[in-house]
Amino acid sequence: MTTNLVIGSDGFIGKPFCDFLERKGEKVVRFDIKRSKKEDGRTQKLNLKEIDKVYFLAWDVGGSKYLYDTKLQMNQLKWNLDLMYNIFNQLESAKKPFLFTSSQLAEECDTVYGVTKRLGEVWTKELGGVCIRIWNAYGYMEENNIKSHVISDFIHQALKTKKIKMMTDGEEWRQFTHIEDLSNAFHMSLNSKNIRRTVYDASSYEWVRIIDIARMIGKYTGSKVIPGKIKGHNPLPSVNMGRVPGWLPSVELENGLKEMVDQARLNLKNGKKS
Repeated sequence: MTTNLVIGSDGFIGKPFCDFLERKGEKVVRFDIKRSKKEDGRTQKLNLKEIDKVYFLAWDVGGSKYLYDTKLQMNQLKWNLDLMYNIFNQLESAKKPFLFTSSQLAEECDTVYGVTKRLGEVWTKELGGVCIRIWNAYGYMEENNIKSHVISDFIHQALKTKKIKMMTDGEEWRQFTHIEDLSNAFHMSLNSKNIRRTVYDASSYEWVRIIDIARMIGKYTGSKVIPGKIKGHNPLPSVNMGRVPGWLPSVELENGLKEMVDQARLNLKNGKKS
């Protein structure tokens, strides 16, 4: 049985990914500061002796309202540099197969998030690992806070107020990738014999405007969409690095959104925060 260490196991992507691995019949060793201070990836020593594969998902990250907050840039920079220094040095010594989760925003070298993700890609290449660039993950309801992402935020608003008040005009374009598809991409990247490069994309390869996301959620919830007055920001043109050999996304956006709305309704019914 394969034993996997998932660093960032209790995060937005980490939780469902651990479930995915266990459904595959593999063993998961969880590691996340949310579980214990003894699992702080910035400082703690990893027990890698019995580990076959490592998935490096941990990061100080959130939606755009968190990533681009000018007051939070230095904290993000220090946190993620400390995290990389500690984890990558241990991976270098252990020589275990590993995956580092990056982002299409690694092309944005004028943001802390983009610069640190790009550095992680370079470090991964030097150590012989593989990177997956994530394009706007969705599919799992988050608690409504400063780190939550746009789709969860829209659904929370819709179910609570029957209105979706947008921060922007919604004309910005994005590609969204369901967490189930991401999980498949992660797993295949460390099990494929056809990996030839360091960096791959995990994307739906379909562009959609944020206002259209809001309207789909509005349709499922009977909510009114109210666009903001701020012009939406389109990401810089990103070099498409290519998909993991053998991988293709399978979850259609409308189906994924509807499942999230159903999940959020069930959470409310059961008294869960998310």
